[in-house]
Amino acid sequence: MWPFTRRSHVSPDAETATRDAESSLQEARARTPEVEAKFTESRRVKEQLRAHNRANAYSDWIEDVVLGRLRGDG
Repeated sequence: MWPFTRRSHVSPDAETATRDAESSLQEARARTPEVEAKFTESRRVKEQLRAHNRANAYSDWIEDVVLGRLRGDG
């Protein structure tokens, strides 16, 4: 068997990623009013987009039905 040794050296990229993750976690834990407001706005916009997409899908369906009847398909 080969004698594998552990490296004690940590890459600079790993250190940077660790610092960034810790910073992000601290921000998330802080739940500052600005962060909470952005999160709420994001949820609101996401729901508006869902509603808009549902309305568009329904409108497209109605259009297909009407055009199909005009062509004599249905």
